[in-house]
Amino acid sequence: MGRTIDHFMWGYQDMFRIHVEVSAESALKRLEVGLQPEVFLVGILEEDRRDRFPACVEPENEHWIQSETFDGAREIAASICKNYVESQMLQSHPLAQQRQDDALHRRSIRDAILEVIETHQARPLDRTFFASIPELVDGYLVSAVLSVRTDALNAHHRLASGEVSVHLYRTMPVAKSLIDATITEILDEAADGLLMPEPGFRTRTREAEETIRAAGRALTIQTAYRVNRRDIDGFQGFYESCDQISSLKYEQAEGHGRLLLASKEREGVKTQIAFAGGVDLRDHRRVRKLLELSSGSGSLHTDSKTVFGFIEGDISSNSEDVFEVVFLGHHQWELRHSGELLMGVRFGQPYLPKLVGYELKLRKDLPRLFPGISSEASDLLLSLVRQAERARHGTLLVVSANAASESERLKNQATIIEARSLSPELLDHLTGIDGAVVVDPNGYCHAIGVILDGHASAHGNPGRGARYNSALRYIQSAMERGISTLAIVVSEDGGVDIIPDPPPALKRSLILAAVNEIEQISTAQQSPNRRYNELYDWIRRHRFYLLEADCERINAAVKEIERRHDEEGRSIWVTRESFVSDPRMDPSFFYEAEDPVA
Repeated sequence: MGRTIDHFMWGYQDMFRIHVEVSAESALKRLEVGLQPEVFLVGILEEDRRDRFPACVEPENEHWIQSETFDGAREIAASICKNYVESQMLQSHPLAQQRQDDALHRRSIRDAILEVIETHQARPLDRTFFASIPELVDGYLVSAVLSVRTDALNAHHRLASGEVSVHLYRTMPVAKSLIDATITEILDEAADGLLMPEPGFRTRTREAEETIRAAGRALTIQTAYRVNRRDIDGFQGFYESCDQISSLKYEQAEGHGRLLLASKEREGVKTQIAFAGGVDLRDHRRVRKLLELSSGSGSLHTDSKTVFGFIEGDISSNSEDVFEVVFLGHHQWELRHSGELLMGVRFGQPYLPKLVGYELKLRKDLPRLFPGISSEASDLLLSLVRQAERARHGTLLVVSANAASESERLKNQATIIEARSLSPELLDHLTGIDGAVVVDPNGYCHAIGVILDGHASAHGNPGRGARYNSALRYIQSAMERGISTLAIVVSEDGGVDIIPDPPPALKRSLILAAVNEIEQISTAQQSPNRRYNELYDWIRRHRFYLLEADCERINAAVKEIERRHDEEGRSIWVTRESFVSDPRMDPSFFYEAEDPVA
């Protein structure tokens, strides 16, 4: 039986969507496996025609958002377009004005599509959406919409601003991260693919590494553009300059040192040695030689075109007009912002470090266990854990909301110190002796060499060793006393255990949306079997978060759906088990705060 498409744009629309999704998966998983990209297409009819739908979504069946949702996209786009600062700029030539108007119209269609998605009640709340500038295919302006998991996207350092002002009537989009830049490359490639005859019938496949290289170059150029918008040969060639400098040796030594990327007039830059007239950054061998000045400390100051001199000290700034390039050896360098890695490059290939398995979850658990903890404190604690993992000896790090009083209570079996903020380097010295290091949620150490106490635990594991079981007993005792406490156990043979290790927090709205949808399926005239099975599996995987009332509603809906399947004479069906609420489920701890309503 041949397939039919009701919301038809062109004959190979499903094949094109699958091609874009496969390309996205291939590239993005090399940067972060948790992104889990998904792609769908949205087409907005460009001219009023009664014989065609005003909007089409691919896939059209059993998708969370339907074609009809975008029927008013053109009207939304018209309103959006009026607010672009570029719309106030008039071109002197009619052709230039026509091109500008067309570009703004397409951009407004894309932004209207994203606005419809963001305001839709069925939008997956755990995903971030991007869309390509649409291209015209058989009467439809078609945009590829790509979504990724928000937590995985934000697990790596990401700049706040996605555009910079060029002048009063123009802004320029700039990448927030290597992942953002890669998504832009994927969507631009999809837009180019839509220009081919019968998109999807013929496709152009770019290797994932090539996509990431293009994204890394774009991120570097746009980062330099944030600093220097005057010298096109400066920011346009900044990636190649950094890569070339990293490849050069000086007196047979590999390159180590730093570039401070900031404007010449940047406040806070204290030049120790100024180069008369400056040095062109494209004079790679000369710059490589001067890089020796910064091999110990300090940096060479550049705006991406000119090296102005040598500076001592660091500029600690969260503003997005100061960056750093760190050269780590032969053909290896990093682009950093505010001490955080934006991108590493090794032998010409950009990359992101693979997050250690515990990092993403620990970053989420810290605010749950220690309400009010700042992002800076979370970053510091994570850096301490990374340092402990790199050490060649076992380590026990205890984070306690009552670190000072607990250290005092255990003073007869500990060494109490004057509270001070820990750095990863200092922690490495402190873990050389037996016992735990006790810190507060802000990373201040209060005691070292602590022998922990606690009651015998039924959850102990004799195969895990004394350090793990000691932490387990202490955490259980602290929780019984109402003290928020976290233990990080690093074993001598590798591996990190976090105690406690609660299931991640989940938005209550996700549970309610699933319950409401399965009830709707139970009363619908026709049961969407694929969606029902997906939904049931999702609920089963998240059964821990169900309250008693949720279980009652789900069980009633499932019973009705399965009864109808039985009446329809299905030859094969699965008998569903009843859901029961888990007594350990605490809504105040396991439900994540909802996003504020705009």
